Amino acid sequence: MKTHLVFAATLIVSTVMQAQKLEQPKQLLVEGSFCNPVVSPDGKYALLTKEHSQGVYLLDVKASKVRQISDKAGSGYAYSWNQNSTTFYFRTKNKADYHSYAKVASYDVKARTQKKQNSASPNWLPSFKGFEESTIVVYTNLTTLKIEAKDLKTQKSWVITNDEGQFYNALLSNDGKKIAVHKGADIYIYAIDGKSKGIKIGTGIATSWSKNDKYLIGFMDESKDGHTVSNSDLFLFDVASLKKIQLTSTEDRIEMFPCFYGDNKIMFSDDKTGKIYVSKLKI
Repeated sequence: MKTHLVFAATLIVSTVMQAQKLEQPKQLLVEGSFCNPVVSPDGKYALLTKEHSQGVYLLDVKASKVRQISDKAGSGYAYSWNQNSTTFYFRTKNKADYHSYAKVASYDVKARTQKKQNSASPNWLPSFKGFEESTIVVYTNLTTLKIEAKDLKTQKSWVITNDEGQFYNALLSNDGKKIAVHKGADIYIYAIDGKSKGIKIGTGIATSWSKNDKYLIGFMDESKDGHTVSNSDLFLFDVASLKKIQLTSTEDRIEMFPCFYGDNKIMFSDDKTGKIYVSKLKI
């Protein structure tokens, strides 16, 4: 598989700790080729998409069975679960529409029903968890390329990344007090109130917070020609100590898009084959 997230970043060995913190990954016997897993809070399901964010798929983790929810282009770009794992949210649009006309749709897992969330912006994903649960959402202002927050109850909004630069891919922590953001190939942590400068914690793509918000997990990919991903490994970022821990170093897999679930479990995809793996972290 291929991805547009290609970073030819320089790895500074002195700032990276390598440790055997990841148990031997186990492949889920899922039919098809997928990427970008996001596991439900109860660990029973995972959302998946295909290359170029084509479609949204619901994976029953225990049964390794996949059900297609959407076949729309770009619908797998960002999605999120509510806290009790009964509903998830994703982008949707008609085939002829531009991405700027995309809407948010919700899907009830038990009832197997889908409906539009007309008052929600797709730009709020993945921090949006439904109007019943979401107090604050974070997103990129597409005009200024700053990260902003919005209180959905008061409708108040503010800028979080007041530093110079262009920012993207904001990840709201589970306690709602901080965000991880990306500036170029670097990852920064900001307080949600936007009153302090960002703290750089490493280089790569962060994709998920641990349940206790002490760690971020992500990946760093490489490209020999600047277009096609040639390798990628998983990394753990300790938010307090600013340590970067390399979790994988393989030649037969291109590990990407890791996601925490439970206290120490992770799920990730192999960009080379589209296979899905699970493992445990020793943290």
